[in-house]
Amino acid sequence: MAFDILITISFISLVQSIFGTGVLLFGTPILLILGYNFQYLLIILLPISVSINLLQIKDDFRKINIEFYKKLIFYCLPSIFLSLYLLTFTPTKINFYVGLFLVLIGLKNNIISIERFIGYFLRYESIYLILMGVLHGITNLGGALLSGAIFNKKLSKDSKRATIAICYLSMAIIQIITLIFKLNASEFLKNFNLSYWIVSLVIYFLTKNYLYYKINDERYIKFSDLFLLLMFLLPKQSYHLYPDNKIEIY
Repeated sequence: MAFDILITISFISLVQSIFGTGVLLFGTPILLILGYNFQYLLIILLPISVSINLLQIKDDFRKINIEFYKKLIFYCLPSIFLSLYLLTFTPTKINFYVGLFLVLIGLKNNIISIERFIGYFLRYESIYLILMGVLHGITNLGGALLSGAIFNKKLSKDSKRATIAICYLSMAIIQIITLIFKLNASEFLKNFNLSYWIVSLVIYFLTKNYLYYKINDERYIKFSDLFLLLMFLLPKQSYHLYPDNKIEIY
């Protein structure tokens, strides 16, 4: 096991265990900066993200916001497949605007005018979900916009995490299916590392039992706002996977 990957996985597993997203969102830019190939880091991160989300769904299945999830299936998932499979460019400046939008969501509980603006913007949820799918396909930022949409809803912390988990899981599955079309599937299996996966599950159970259950709804809202602000500070790197398996990082 590589020590830098182990530390990264420990951190991002902790984040996703609390918020339902974070493994791909934070793990991708961190491991790219550390010099790892995009294809290799996907092999590491996708099984971890899927496993944690499955456990979260099992814990709070009855608390999932079904109405939002149905819309995500209809509007967002097809957009992910089409954008990831067909597009061969990455709009590098879009990362900044997505980050700025997340900052506004993080501040909405403290500034009434921002709260009204966000409420108006998210009123057109179907369009938002289509754009979220396209963005996830070309920049991997869908988890950020998903978190922004769910954290804006008046739901309990368990409902927020469970809804994000099943949505994020579905988005990851679509990514895997699409990448199987574009990559050699045997490369995924050959480079899979069981040790990293086990570490992530240990982190999940420790976080669930000793941290998550001790956070009440009021504190969870504050932590969620901080989480959204933290996403704005993510390295503004973009990358795209081309049909010949080459990676371009901007």
